[in-house]
Amino acid sequence: MTQGDARTTNVDTVIVGGGPAGLAAARDVSAAGRTVVVLEKRPILGGKLSSWRDRDGDILETGLHAFFGGYTALQALLADVGIADHVRWQPHTLTWAMPPHFSPRWNGRPVFEEFKFTDAPAPFNGIGAVLNARYVFNNWEKVLFAKGTLPVLLRHHQYADAQDEITYAEWHRRRGMSEHMLRTFFAPMALALNFTPVDRISAEAMLRVMAYFASTRDASRAGFLDGPPGPRFIEPLAAHVRARGVTIETDAAVGELVFGGDRCRGVRTRDGRTFTANNVVVATPVHDARKILPAELQRDPSLAGVAKLGSSPVINAHVWFDRPVSPYTNLMFSPGTLLGVHADLGQGSPGYEWSGKSFIEACVAPADELIAQDDDTVIDAVLRDLSGLYPLATREHLVKAKLVRVPKSVYRASPGSESLRPGSRTPVRNLFLAGCYVDTKFPASIEGAVRSARMAADAVLSEPVPAPAG
Repeated sequence: MTQGDARTTNVDTVIVGGGPAGLAAARDVSAAGRTVVVLEKRPILGGKLSSWRDRDGDILETGLHAFFGGYTALQALLADVGIADHVRWQPHTLTWAMPPHFSPRWNGRPVFEEFKFTDAPAPFNGIGAVLNARYVFNNWEKVLFAKGTLPVLLRHHQYADAQDEITYAEWHRRRGMSEHMLRTFFAPMALALNFTPVDRISAEAMLRVMAYFASTRDASRAGFLDGPPGPRFIEPLAAHVRARGVTIETDAAVGELVFGGDRCRGVRTRDGRTFTANNVVVATPVHDARKILPAELQRDPSLAGVAKLGSSPVINAHVWFDRPVSPYTNLMFSPGTLLGVHADLGQGSPGYEWSGKSFIEACVAPADELIAQDDDTVIDAVLRDLSGLYPLATREHLVKAKLVRVPKSVYRASPGSESLRPGSRTPVRNLFLAGCYVDTKFPASIEGAVRSARMAADAVLSEPVPAPAG
């Protein structure tokens, strides 16, 4: 890396965004001996995986993050950084927590259905989990489930790709599966996947996940970091790339891309600094990419999705209790509540420093209307739903509750959205995209972000290095 004037830095590759996609791309590009600068607009790294402490010293996070056995690119990254042991794998069970009011079948009591994956090759281990269910499905519904999902369980990805123009709810009904199964089983799955209800999410987005989770034995097994993602994942990853010579700057908001001829010549930050580069990777959420990429570039058909893709709002609720209120430490799906997915990290992960008591994180979704409500209103609603599942989760045992609002989270996987996801390459030869909205054939997730980083890095490294001027 060389300096021109005091306000100009010359580097091989500039990466805009210090989240998982940006840091993973920095790792891959720097491994080839290229000089790299990562510019992050916020004071902390991590993007959607950022975490910090409040005034009491307690952990707050942008979201509840589960790792899955099928996240192969992410697991390779963790192994390379040397932090694979930071993931605490849970038993291969997915649990549905259902409140008393949700179904007359359950006689006014909460019901917990544990889908225990059997010791069989995929997809038969998942089929066994469904067939052994006691509460969610009756026997006829199990038959309809097996018949309806057969094309997906057989991993017919082209079939899934052809379902983007309809919602999952429409697809489900066309396949003859029951309304009770839609509301009970699939509705919280859609909220966990994309913070989007089943009647608004693309069928393709849902079916891709189902097909992927049916692809290998442990693909759907969940795990959590043994502490907050900042110190347990993002900071070690940042230290790893810095050790390879990568420069990372925070509070470095990029105001514009700089073009010359048919190339992107670098970026200019809002504080007036210029970074000239042979390659530029925009590794931001789609709504930030929309601000940075020139409007005329977004009119190109290959980038139309940057302008058109929406974003899902979500609220991450943090709730501390003075005792254990839940007997479960695994990932919990909860139909008929605002808590589409939640987990007790206090009992399940020692790094959250709430040992022996419950610290529950819950993704409150859909949050399109709740995002504008005051904290007390949202917290009251969260406690009402939690106490319906866990009788001890009441204000009497509440220590505190905090909300983190993310008005624009992952891209919203509405019908037609999957075909709008751009690739890593743009019409400008040395300008590339990374982020979970990029078309990796994987849903918006940490895994999708890491896969997009690999795609962008491969594209960068496939370009010839320009000869020095003069």
